[in-house]
Amino acid sequence: MTTTHDGVAPELIEAMVRLRPGGMTWRRTFPGRPSQVPEARRFVRFLLVDSPFGQDAEQVVAELAANAVRHTASGRPYGTFVVEVVRKPEFTRVTVYDSGQGAVPALLHPALLGEGGRGLPLVVALASRVGCHGTQSHGHAVWAQFSGEKHPASPECS
Repeated sequence: MTTTHDGVAPELIEAMVRLRPGGMTWRRTFPGRPSQVPEARRFVRFLLVDSPFGQDAEQVVAELAANAVRHTASGRPYGTFVVEVVRKPEFTRVTVYDSGQGAVPALLHPALLGEGGRGLPLVVALASRVGCHGTQSHGHAVWAQFSGEKHPASPECS
């Protein structure tokens, strides 16, 4: 039996996830500063160290957290963003909640020579499913689900 960096066998982690009805959910609030994006990444890495989707989920959270800080009230003074990780036997989902008041997340086609606009298409490429919901006044939740099956992405936030 192999073990993770902290000495826990991946089989035991998977057994714990299967024992809990509805899977397991973790949430953490981060200050809305660019320096917290790597911290959000480490949070996901720690929780998904044994998961086959861990590296992709880590990359997706980094992109979504950076977008929240850059494009919404999360990046303003006293702003925050929340990272949620859900593990179920069927799938793993990561969600980043922003503080609203900024751009509405949209899956745009980036310009070939442009410097921006590649983040959400990258998220779509890595995840099985992607979506978002929310409002300008209350914030948005942008999520990516990993299961091994690809589904079309939702191009607009609802």
